[in-house]
Amino acid sequence: MRRALRFSLVLIVTVLPLFSRPYAPESAEKTGTRGDGVVECDGANRRAVERKDAGGEDRLPPLSESFVLVAAERFVDHGDGTITDTSRQLMWQKGDNGEEVTFHEAQHYCQSLRLGGYGDWRLPAPDERDTAVAVVLMMPRHSRDAHAHLDLYWSSTPTVLIPFNYRPSDGKEVSRAYFAREGTRAFVRAVRSSVGTAGPEGSS
Repeated sequence: MRRALRFSLVLIVTVLPLFSRPYAPESAEKTGTRGDGVVECDGANRRAVERKDAGGEDRLPPLSESFVLVAAERFVDHGDGTITDTSRQLMWQKGDNGEEVTFHEAQHYCQSLRLGGYGDWRLPAPDERDTAVAVVLMMPRHSRDAHAHLDLYWSSTPTVLIPFNYRPSDGKEVSRAYFAREGTRAFVRAVRSSVGTAGPEGSS
C-alpha cells in the first residue's frame, strides 16, 4: 500500500508541471505562421511588430504600439498621401480609389493617378505587400459584411488579389493572396518605385 502511494505521489509531482506550463506557439521562423494565426509573416516582419513582456515571453502588442514601432523603423509618411517603405524602396498610396473596379479599370486608375508630385504609379506585385505594409496602410474596412475581416485589392497579376484593412491581432487567418475570377471587382492601392526614378513632376 505504501509503495503504491509513493508511486502515485511521484507520478503527480512529475506529470502535473507538464500540464501547468503555458502553451507557446512555435515561432514563425519554424512554422511559417504567426502565433496570431496570420499565415504570411516572415521572421523579420514578425520581430518588427512584436516585443517581449516583463517575463521575457513574446507577445503581440496593441495595434497602436505596433504601428509606432514599425513606422519609426521602416516607413516614412510624407504627409501628402504617400508613404515610403525604406526597406523595399517603394512608395505607397496611403489611401485607395474608394470603390471596387475591374482589373482594367484599376490599371487605368494607376496610369491616371497624380499623387505626391509623381505620375508613374502602378499596381503592386503580389509579393510587394507584407504584414508590416498592411498594418501601416490600414484604413477603415470597406466591406459591410459582418463576417468579412479584410478588403481585397488588385495586384499587377489579373488573377491575384491581395488583402488590406485587417488587424493581425484579431487572430484570423489571412492568406498572402486570393484568386480573382472572371468578373471580379476589387479596390486599388497604387505603388511606385522610389529608387532610380525622376523626382516629382515640376521639380528641376
